[in-house]
Amino acid sequence: LWNTETRALVGEPLTGHSNVVKSVCFSPDGKVLASGSDDGTVQLWDTQSGAAFGEPLTGHSATVWSVCFSPDGKLLASGSTDKTVRLWDPRAGVVVSESVITQRATVNSVYFSSDGKRLASVSGDHTIQLWDPQTGAAVGEPLTGHRRKVNSVCFSPDGKLLASGSDEGTIRIWDTQTWTAVGEPLTGHNDWVRSVCFSPNGNLLASGSDDQTVRLWDPVNRVAVGEPLKGHSGYVLSVSFSSDGMLIMAQCSDGSAATWDITTRQRCDVPSSLSSYGNPVIRDHWVMLHSSHFFWLPSQYWNTDEDVVALCGGLLATFQNGSLSIFDVSRVLGL
Repeated sequence: LWNTETRALVGEPLTGHSNVVKSVCFSPDGKVLASGSDDGTVQLWDTQSGAAFGEPLTGHSATVWSVCFSPDGKLLASGSTDKTVRLWDPRAGVVVSESVITQRATVNSVYFSSDGKRLASVSGDHTIQLWDPQTGAAVGEPLTGHRRKVNSVCFSPDGKLLASGSDEGTIRIWDTQTWTAVGEPLTGHNDWVRSVCFSPNGNLLASGSDDQTVRLWDPVNRVAVGEPLKGHSGYVLSVSFSSDGMLIMAQCSDGSAATWDITTRQRCDVPSSLSSYGNPVIRDHWVMLHSSHFFWLPSQYWNTDEDVVALCGGLLATFQNGSLSIFDVSRVLGL
């Protein structure tokens, strides 16, 4: 967990899953965090103490790719490689009766509408399916139009639009009244679209891609807003807006994260000029700049008695146990 104002770690990492964590989601009141994992379980966490709430939620037989709370916090949805969507009562820690929803392929993402009356799931069969979360029944036919696997789905805050991102590198906008595609797909990414997210006021749609960029879109007029945000050091796996809509966080495949200011379109998670870098230090496997976490050292560099680190231009040099290692961090610094 991180403090969004200071960008500093809060407490110790939450541990308990036995494999890779694929998805996390806060409850609407912020008191509970849900996580889904390659170990096939969903775990609930107390965000104040960092302790797990009871035992993991079990029932999926394969990777849990996505977790999402309903707007009132009374339901938690999870989507899995086992081709099912499960609905849980997060307070009781049990699956809701008759709520196992079966699809034709891996469920990559689940998302509730703002009124909680619909649940959208996207799948490896190129489709989007709407569900009634109270009954677990499908609502209408699957939405078709993507030509490849759909990775992410998101409702607009007013519930009038639905956005989806796909392996074909496109984003589609859907009208939730007619459940038809609005216009042509949004194009611009040249690789898989991994994540889509509406801003809190619904005026912007962000997308993250394997082309290592974040793009902003006007979802109503269906046009790109400005140039793509570049400089990420890996595939952009997830994008999300801050609650005030002024910042975008992009999480990348190499474990790094980038924060962008929507107004200036500048990164605000690294110093803005070389003269402000100061002297980096290594602390708890992190290279620190001005007390901020800048670069996570790979595990082979952990067991050392003495660490020396220096930053010169876009190169980060570490000297450990008699060996010199150099990392190119120029893209992270926006150079």
